[in-house]
Amino acid sequence: MTRTPNRSVERAFRLVDELAENGGGGVSELADRLDMPVSTVHDYLQALVATGYVTMENKEYQTTTRFLEVGHRHRHRLEVFKAVRDELEDVAEETGEHATLLIEEDDQAVILAVQEGPDAVNLFAYPGARMPLHATAPGKAMLAHMPAERVDEIIDRHGLVAVTSQTITDSDVLFEQLESIRQAGYAVDEGERIAGMVCIAAPILDKSDQVRGSICVCGPQSRINETRRNEIADVVKRAANVTQVNLDYV
Repeated sequence: MTRTPNRSVERAFRLVDELAENGGGGVSELADRLDMPVSTVHDYLQALVATGYVTMENKEYQTTTRFLEVGHRHRHRLEVFKAVRDELEDVAEETGEHATLLIEEDDQAVILAVQEGPDAVNLFAYPGARMPLHATAPGKAMLAHMPAERVDEIIDRHGLVAVTSQTITDSDVLFEQLESIRQAGYAVDEGERIAGMVCIAAPILDKSDQVRGSICVCGPQSRINETRRNEIADVVKRAANVTQVNLDYV
């Protein structure tokens, strides 16, 4: 049975999300943006300040680094993060590009770790960033190793939203591509989430063939031709395989 979320908790986290998304604000401003009573927003803010997760200066409220602390602790408890060890740094150094480790959480692809190679462009990617599974190479690499029923459930809940003009929005096309990804051992997105970028990712599986995450490399389309793409695919597949082996010893 699905439980109805506690209204107070739900409102508090709506307020936290708004502070995080827009860099803070005053009580009246936040009340307008969230369409909530000023008195209610004020009460929630005072409670959040008391917990140390929100701070107030010059009548402006902002989230604090306590959330970073919570996320950091959680990340270090994840086996796949431990298993990556030095692999992500090696991938970034070998390819020269932007390398990331992602997992699936709540039907989204979530970045756990980032390494920038010597030629990496600034993608404003950071641990905790979330993105649709169907619109990213790492997301598709993970979807390809989930049961079809689970993929259907994700599509039913969230749809196939067009992030760019290149995003796959047809479920039949997506399932065809997922089959190809399983056979190739890696996934590619060409401007499906970020225009002008090519991303190549390999899934991380455990000894039971359950998907645990994905290692991804992204770079500008202008310098990732077919030969370069194949080279990067080999690198991410190798790194994913080493991580899979490491998972057995974490």
